[in-house]
Amino acid sequence: MANIPFPSDLPFSLQNMRQEFDRLLDRVWHGGLSTAPLDGQDWAPALDVIDSPEAFMVRVEVPGMSAEEIDVSILENVLTIKGCKKSAVSLREDQRQLRAECRYGSFCRRIELPSRVQEDSVSATCKAGVLELTLPKRPEARGKSVHVNAE
Repeated sequence: MANIPFPSDLPFSLQNMRQEFDRLLDRVWHGGLSTAPLDGQDWAPALDVIDSPEAFMVRVEVPGMSAEEIDVSILENVLTIKGCKKSAVSLREDQRQLRAECRYGSFCRRIELPSRVQEDSVSATCKAGVLELTLPKRPEARGKSVHVNAE
């Protein structure tokens, strides 16, 4: 039998304190108190940014969210992704939550891209809990290859 330092039948206020403490330890253990994605938020979706010669591609994990719940904006070379993930659980008076690992609430991710993009050509799709953005680079940011002639 596991030795649990805080049994789950504690009064409600102590249980909340335990959950907050667990979240604090989790944040410290997995990246420090000032983790960039969280920045004081309860949660932030994981994302990948890929750089190719013609565009930046961004994939954001947003399970349980629809496209209407996500806001994407670009100002100069800063990409901002905001949203609010609503909890699907509502407890009745005769219920209590024994475990809460899913994260809910508002988030805001800001990513500074290495160069500016063509704002009018950005595309975004949300499918199967993944937001995919394609941000085409401006022509001057793509670089140019110069052919060297031999003499």
